[in-house]
Amino acid sequence: MHAAMSRAWLIGAGPGDVELMTLKATRALAQADVVLVDDLVNPDVLQFARADALVIYVGKRGGHPSTPQAGIVAQMLAHLRAGRSVARLKGGDPFVFGRGGEELQALQAAGIDADVINGITAGIAAPAAIGIPVTHRDHAQGVVFVTGHSAGSGEPDWAALVATRMTLVIYMGMRRLSDIVAALLAAGMNADTPCAAIESATRPEQRHALARLGEFADTVSRAGLGSPAIVVIGGVASLALARHAPMKTLSVGVGCRLHTSAEQIETAVRAALGSHTFDEISTIASIDSKAHEAGLLEFCARHALPIALFSREQIAAIPVAEPSAAAREHLGVDGVCEPCALLGAANVSAGSAASAASAASAVPNAQLLVRKTAHAGVTVAIASIIARTEHEPTTHDTEKQDLP
Repeated sequence: MHAAMSRAWLIGAGPGDVELMTLKATRALAQADVVLVDDLVNPDVLQFARADALVIYVGKRGGHPSTPQAGIVAQMLAHLRAGRSVARLKGGDPFVFGRGGEELQALQAAGIDADVINGITAGIAAPAAIGIPVTHRDHAQGVVFVTGHSAGSGEPDWAALVATRMTLVIYMGMRRLSDIVAALLAAGMNADTPCAAIESATRPEQRHALARLGEFADTVSRAGLGSPAIVVIGGVASLALARHAPMKTLSVGVGCRLHTSAEQIETAVRAALGSHTFDEISTIASIDSKAHEAGLLEFCARHALPIALFSREQIAAIPVAEPSAAAREHLGVDGVCEPCALLGAANVSAGSAASAASAASAVPNAQLLVRKTAHAGVTVAIASIIARTEHEPTTHDTEKQDLP
């Protein structure tokens, strides 16, 4: 059989969700004798292939061992020259960072025509999956798709990209995210620029992280996100920041010596937060003798966090699992950070207008998430508000139920 009698397709399988694959793609896949599949293609799309089709996995995935591009082309040509129809199945769109252009050129050079069937690219689908439009009249007049995989001579001109003021959608950028963020900041991008990273978009295991540019790399690292993922940088990401804004349910109790710097407090709080973010903090809480502690006040101002202060009597009313002899000697209480974290959370639960006394009585509505941790003389504990369920009776409801 001559090569002219065989047929080739370059097919985009879409971002992951099988239902986002096009009808044209499923019809072409059903005709192919041979299917060469990329690593990032959802295996479930192979349900549209013929039962007797030869499926060959030729993974191309950043950061992982992959089949050489020349080897993939050689396999395609061998099957086509043997008279078999070949579908080259790629994640997303074959012409968006999928090397589809290279494969089309190689097929054409061999005298073989190929049909290109577009797919929904992850650069559009991933942002959309968490409510981010890549263009928006209020935020960006355009979008730039760029690879973050290259370094050295292949490095994108980040300064030029920053100057466009367009949305940046970065493919294959997770391994170099810290370098990319540093390059954008060095090029003059504002540290408050909203950012998002979306891993395994449109799949059941989809996860994402949201942060401002200055904290983005650290936030993504703490969240443990990895490839495959899409990074979105620009004002449009604020729409996801609004839609997915974390609930401010954390109260951070802080104990510190006199003249402790804001940087020391910052380091201790970041370490205690772990996978949580500053956006989840509702209040910072401490003993009232810290009302004029410059480092603590500067730290709170830096992050626009309110500070709640509690008296020794209120703090002493909250039991501490591991009493501190030093705290008892200097302050007359068994500990500061844990009681203050609980009192601060209870204060939020009771409402901003509630008195500290009513907050103390509401401590059962709070729970410790992180027990006392110490860094360079700063102690930190974190408590969370226990959300009352819709059917959980309030004290007032209980009183009414007790009435005859």
